[in-house]
Amino acid sequence: MAHVNIPNQKRMEKMKNNLIIMAVYSVILSFLVAMPAGVMAASDWKLAIQKDGIEVSTRPVKGSDLDEFMGTANIDVSIDVVYAVIKDIPAATQWMADCKENREIRKIDEYTSVQFNVTKAPWPVSDREALCLVNEKKDEKTGKITFEFHETNDPPVPVGKGNVRMPEISGQWVLIPINRDHTKVIYTVKSNPGGSLPQTLANLKSKEIPYKTLLGLKMMVKKDKYKKAAK
Repeated sequence: MAHVNIPNQKRMEKMKNNLIIMAVYSVILSFLVAMPAGVMAASDWKLAIQKDGIEVSTRPVKGSDLDEFMGTANIDVSIDVVYAVIKDIPAATQWMADCKENREIRKIDEYTSVQFNVTKAPWPVSDREALCLVNEKKDEKTGKITFEFHETNDPPVPVGKGNVRMPEISGQWVLIPINRDHTKVIYTVKSNPGGSLPQTLANLKSKEIPYKTLLGLKMMVKKDKYKKAAK
């Protein structure tokens, strides 16, 4: 009768189990490395405001006194109406929080432009201005429309008297069709306001700005001119 080495069999089974565990860990690690940073950092967001159908979350940004913010809202109109409001660049002064000026500096093509924005700050803080490259893209499969923006120095535009030019700013507007009459809007901004800005005021603004802006957008989409433009 053949001799069976039981201890060797146990060692072999243990080695096999260890190899399986190592393989599983390798797959998990590869998944985490490949995962977009925004997904991994989702837990960093802290809910700051939740009212009027609007949610605002913030998270700290290394090297900046101003928290990054994300505002979300479901708006009771079609995506075409929301799109029409956002494309009306000068009208942003009517609904974007503390927006003092908003204009197109250069139109590069149908989907890309350079825009100039001035945000009013409470006295004695200087108003903040930003020169941004704005790029629009649409997902033809889902209908989602995204406006991405970030700071630029081209073309050169002199800083307004008494203003502070924001050295860094990036963010996006994301419009997602829920159905024919409802649209989800996500508004995110990360910035360095530049100059001297009290941290308490900076972080208060990072909560107020997206809330007031989305509230203003909800009111703006009710105007007949945008409903007609969307038809």
